[in-house]
Amino acid sequence: MNKKITLPQLEFDLLREILCFTDNSESNQIWLVGGSIRDLLAGYEAIPDLDLAVSFNPVPMAREYARRKKAGFVVLDEERQVVRVVKTIDSRHYNVDIARFRAEDIESDLKARDFTINAMAARIQQPLTTAELEIFDPLNGYEHLRQKLVIPCSDQLFIDDPLRMMRAFRFAALFRAEFSSELFQKIIDEAPLLENVSGERIRDEFFKVLSVENSSYWVSQMEKTGVLRFFLPELVDCKGVEQNEWHHLDVFDHSLLTLENLEKIESSERKEDWWPNFLAYLEEHVSAGRNFRQLLKLGCLIHDLGKPACRHESTEQGRVIFHGHEMEGVRLCKEIAERLRLSGNELHFLQKVVKNHMRPGVILQQGVSEKRLFRYFAETGRDGLGIAILSLADRMSAQGSLTSDDLEEFTNGIFSIMSEFYKQMKKPKRSPLLNGADLIAELQLRPGPKFREILEAVAEAQYTGEITTRDQALEFVKSLVNTNQ
Repeated sequence: MNKKITLPQLEFDLLREILCFTDNSESNQIWLVGGSIRDLLAGYEAIPDLDLAVSFNPVPMAREYARRKKAGFVVLDEERQVVRVVKTIDSRHYNVDIARFRAEDIESDLKARDFTINAMAARIQQPLTTAELEIFDPLNGYEHLRQKLVIPCSDQLFIDDPLRMMRAFRFAALFRAEFSSELFQKIIDEAPLLENVSGERIRDEFFKVLSVENSSYWVSQMEKTGVLRFFLPELVDCKGVEQNEWHHLDVFDHSLLTLENLEKIESSERKEDWWPNFLAYLEEHVSAGRNFRQLLKLGCLIHDLGKPACRHESTEQGRVIFHGHEMEGVRLCKEIAERLRLSGNELHFLQKVVKNHMRPGVILQQGVSEKRLFRYFAETGRDGLGIAILSLADRMSAQGSLTSDDLEEFTNGIFSIMSEFYKQMKKPKRSPLLNGADLIAELQLRPGPKFREILEAVAEAQYTGEITTRDQALEFVKSLVNTNQ
């Protein structure tokens, strides 16, 4: 039976437009290939990233098309003759990558690709008169996609490009597929090849895995195959690090379960009117297309990384303690961010998460108060919401013999902390009663590190209603300064 795909209308119009700039000869072959075919078969309604394989040098044609149609154009690989055309149609952005065959013909080209689900093609004839295209499938990728199996095209795939190991996890995660037994063993055998792959390439694939709902499963598979050690060795080193009676798992399994529970919380249906706003915040981009949801998931994996170095068996308390593990974790965040080439904003977010991941629980233990909530959100801002959810997932993942059965109470407490943030957002903003210039002019104080502490204390007192006027604020500062002298 012939297998066919149907191009969406905008994609059909774009390809037909591009074809007008090619020579209409039998020797000039143009094929829609790879992910474009796979995604259409998987039911995607749009394919903003189109891949074409051609039998000729595409650079002159693509350059002329871009010039005439006012599209973007860049040569991605001059030696291999790979170009990208960027075009916007009806507010939708398209990347069209055009590459010369990597072998003598299309069949050899497909067999040199990574996985069979990416080794399908459809011939595009000029003029393009129909959106229905017949699929050429020499490696049975259609059936493997239907069976939800990721199967390698050849034994050389990881030698040619070790990053394909990470791509295997990405495709399996996105399409809810599984590895063939052959592929699973091959990744185990050849995982050390990842050592020479750049951190940013690994990062991009890993964050795509973190975008799916059950990423915790795939992180566990990365550990089982040995892949995880080559970009998160600190997490792998947490295996076998036993905890105290508050926990039922070692640090590694606890961290993985924290991620799993976070994903369950995020996918749950909540009745709070602010819940959609919180979910929208998680989808906001932080850097280069990576969002807060992905970073918070990474935060789950790394929130306890400081525990191995801080583990101590206390004779006084008669149990294992991890004093200072959050600050050791903050230090490790920088090493991880450098390895994965994360931005400064991403590093700042992760360090904030790791430093404060226990704080919501402490607030609940000590008693929720205006001052404690003010200080918490003054330091963490909106990110305190994500930290609170992580704190809940962390608590759900600690079920040791000393753990009391107050999880429902803890859950309600976390959501009350988050609710308070949104309540305060609705209140009118108060202008600060004092600023740095006032401290200098009115109180003859010298600028320095204490200025921030003083102004934060004034803001807190104003928030709680302890002071309401400028004169009261000045008296408050005088008292504060005199007390600390």
